[in-house]
Amino acid sequence: MEIREVSTTGIQFLIKEEGLVKRPYLDSVGIPTIGIGCTYYEDGRKVKMTDPAITTERAISLFKNMLRTYERAVYSVTRDDINHNQFDAMASLTYNIGVNGYKGSTVVKLVNQDPNDLRIKAAFEMWKNAGGKPILLGRRKREAALYFTPDAKPKIDNVEDIYKNQVKYVQAKLKIPVDGIFGPQTRAAVIASQKAYGLVPDGIVGPKTLQVLNKLSA
Repeated sequence: MEIREVSTTGIQFLIKEEGLVKRPYLDSVGIPTIGIGCTYYEDGRKVKMTDPAITTERAISLFKNMLRTYERAVYSVTRDDINHNQFDAMASLTYNIGVNGYKGSTVVKLVNQDPNDLRIKAAFEMWKNAGGKPILLGRRKREAALYFTPDAKPKIDNVEDIYKNQVKYVQAKLKIPVDGIFGPQTRAAVIASQKAYGLVPDGIVGPKTLQVLNKLSA
């Protein structure tokens, strides 16, 4: 049986939440990570800080392989007539809160009853806390907004375009020239922003830095 997959739109959405980093870095709790929030490879090997950098194509391939677990979870317990944006939004939620969290959530219960129920927005926002603080509320609001966005046929980008779109997003948030290249000027602006918000000034656009950037007006 063919399992439904997250669309290109959904991948772009998750990159804006998780980041796409081509070389190993330490995540917020000190775990070596690479690509789009991946801490291990397909064969089960954990990412090490000494691992070589990967290409954008490899980062997305690794991410897609990891994402299959969450796609299956959404597909297995959710009604079949939801559209791409709805599926992508729920896959993003599941990627963040885990399979068991999603399967027992009010989100899936309401969606299965009526996918147009406006209470679904509040159900997403129930998952706003991490470490006892509502630091995920912004992400939950963006997922709910994606869920209720009228569906359109996903635009297919090549993998380099997907990465360039992430860089352009960062540049727009930092109000620096948008050229699709993560060069010295972009890195310097990221570091300055990290310093201003009390983050580790490493120039890596990971989840914590994206939480700050997502709050800024473009």
